[in-house]
Amino acid sequence: MYEEPLRDEPVAVELHNTLFAVAGQPVDGLADPGAARAWLAGIDGRLPSGGAGGGPRPDDLVALREVVREALRAVADGTSPSRSSIEAINRHSTRAPQTTVARWRRGGPPVSEIDFGRASRADVVLSALAADAIDLLTGPRALGLRACGAPGCVLIFLKDHPRREWCSSACGNRARQARHYRRTHPLCGR
Repeated sequence: MYEEPLRDEPVAVELHNTLFAVAGQPVDGLADPGAARAWLAGIDGRLPSGGAGGGPRPDDLVALREVVREALRAVADGTSPSRSSIEAINRHSTRAPQTTVARWRRGGPPVSEIDFGRASRADVVLSALAADAIDLLTGPRALGLRACGAPGCVLIFLKDHPRREWCSSACGNRARQARHYRRTHPLCGR
């Protein structure tokens, strides 16, 4: 089993990137319950707390991933996502309606908290992933969505530096090596 490429990207991008390639072969980082639990554990600190029960089932994560992948890829490519993908993301976002509530604690200052009512943990997680996708697709960060430019890479990333063209330094090194090889071996690979 391979570790998913968690890269401290927005959680919707991390969900997209659970389909990746290793040595040119596609790998599904949500293919089984253990892998899905490991991925969720890896992003848990970036998800809201709350909700009763266990997290989402792998097939629910995969269903959301498919529509998020289509929508993020479309925006990264400069096109519009399909209406069906946007509708599915919107449906997932409404799985855990949230309300801001005030709480007073003895001996401490009042705080505001998010209350998900009776939503399950699975609904809270899926809703948070979908809400992050909506924020990416409709906000100013949409202009920074990019497909990795390295040969064989299928990941996307949020461009956080004007010169960034790859999802990771490893992909950047691979792309530079491929470019160097093409320059020094002009008759090979064309």
